[in-house]
Amino acid sequence: MNNIKYHLFRVLLLCAGTGFLAAGCENDDDDSPRELAAKTTLTLSKYYNDKGATTLPTWNRSDKAGLFVADRSAPEAVYAAPIQSGSQKSLFLFTLDAPQHAASTVVAFWPSDAGLRCENGTLKTVVPTAQTGTVAPILAGKATARVNAYEGCSMELTNLFCTMYVSVKKGNYSVSKAVVKANGGEGIAGELTIGIDDWSASASAQTIAVTLPAPLDCSKETQLIPVTIAPVTLSQGYTVTLTDTDGNSFSVEKTEPVILEAGGKHETDDARSNFVTELVFCGDNMVYMIDAGLADETTYKDAVTWSWDATEAASVLGLAENRCDHLDDCKPVDNGKKLLCTSSYNWCVLLDIATKEVLFHTTATPNAHSAELLPGNRIVVACSDGSGSGNNSVQLYDISQPNRILYQSALGSAHGVVWNGTTQRLYAIGGQSLQIYKLKNWDTAAPSLELEKTVQTPQGGLHDMCYVNSNTLCIGGRRAYLYDIGANQFTEMTLFAASTAIKSINYNDETGELWYTDSTKPEGSQSWSTQTIRYSTDKNASTETRTIKVPDLDMYKVRVMNW
Repeated sequence: MNNIKYHLFRVLLLCAGTGFLAAGCENDDDDSPRELAAKTTLTLSKYYNDKGATTLPTWNRSDKAGLFVADRSAPEAVYAAPIQSGSQKSLFLFTLDAPQHAASTVVAFWPSDAGLRCENGTLKTVVPTAQTGTVAPILAGKATARVNAYEGCSMELTNLFCTMYVSVKKGNYSVSKAVVKANGGEGIAGELTIGIDDWSASASAQTIAVTLPAPLDCSKETQLIPVTIAPVTLSQGYTVTLTDTDGNSFSVEKTEPVILEAGGKHETDDARSNFVTELVFCGDNMVYMIDAGLADETTYKDAVTWSWDATEAASVLGLAENRCDHLDDCKPVDNGKKLLCTSSYNWCVLLDIATKEVLFHTTATPNAHSAELLPGNRIVVACSDGSGSGNNSVQLYDISQPNRILYQSALGSAHGVVWNGTTQRLYAIGGQSLQIYKLKNWDTAAPSLELEKTVQTPQGGLHDMCYVNSNTLCIGGRRAYLYDIGANQFTEMTLFAASTAIKSINYNDETGELWYTDSTKPEGSQSWSTQTIRYSTDKNASTETRTIKVPDLDMYKVRVMNW
């Protein structure tokens, strides 16, 4: 306390001396720089730290702040210690060279050992092009005032940099490196120049490489990699390329303009490795994504990477929460950025995975069992058995027009729809029929589906269909088959010779892998549900290769986000 009183008494004496000096020189027109005492109040602002949270620093006794008189071409910094420590705000007394009567522009900064220079009306520092995933802020602020005025001047110091957080999705891998690059060629690192007048920034290097001191284990949770980046506008966004400890690379990007603000943060979308198998499955009111490599035979819980509770959409759908149930499909679309979810309780939604925002919804789809995204922002929904006018049909919607049916085509027990961009055809299954449609009047306000061909399938009870390649579809229900589009020929997959109720099937013709659900022997509380996700490496084997149990869900379908 005595130390504080001493400092305050010293400040008052100096300020009084400054006042007497000003009075004595009232008629002195000489405004050449001279040594002056400048009473300055500096407030530290919060900054974003290594963990994605904020740190609010306080002034310590050992701290010093730096200050430039920015009106000079190449001023040297002067330094002073806080008069009162333990708070984010403190009074400082700087001794500097400045005009006695005219206003000066001054820039204060912290920490005092920051590599910051002042040159010709700009601040210069370096954003490292090689980083290690730590955050080292430089807080700075400016003021224009008579530096020796009795009232002094005040500044709030904020971070000169922006902090980018690269989000790495939970999965069975560890990340060792991340490289950030501006798609439009803008500088994001290297020498950073900041205009003192308008705080505008430019940088010299287009790439930042973050090499982590230890691999980042992503097996337990989504992880963040902090990147210090220049506060600039990226006209075409950025690309972040990550490398795992096995040498595999994967990336996350944003292609629209991005404004990186000084003192702010920017979070990327989740980067997801292409070298792990990620599944999405649904049942009851829940949709889950899991990394199959983290799941074991008895549980999926530790492998969950994302989830969605359909009751969250109750207000959007205009339904009671208990009707946001009976999910029966969760199909990835738009390169895995969105999900088309359907429910036999007569609704369908298009869901943005990153934000969980409902982008489209309809409650006019009786006994909806599957859906597909079509060109031109349109959606087709397969509506299964029932006595209503919309049952046993394929319905066409526009994303911008919820609940408005643009067109409807009859298909008994409709269960699956798949779009083939190569053939420009829509394939739909129901009962024992595979119907093939062309898009008609697609560029008008009254589009429709023109039935081109109906193919009888080897077995009835069709429940699912998936795209394999441009010439092959996989269908399942009673047994399962590969359909050769060009040859109009079905080939049985004998792994399913005894199956009578395949609910979902996904086949990779390059690896021979299958992920599927089968309720031939029902599990759970429904006659149609299962509680087992099944995997096989051979479509003609006698049994599956592995299973993953889902004991708390009346599950219907599984889909593959990434093989």
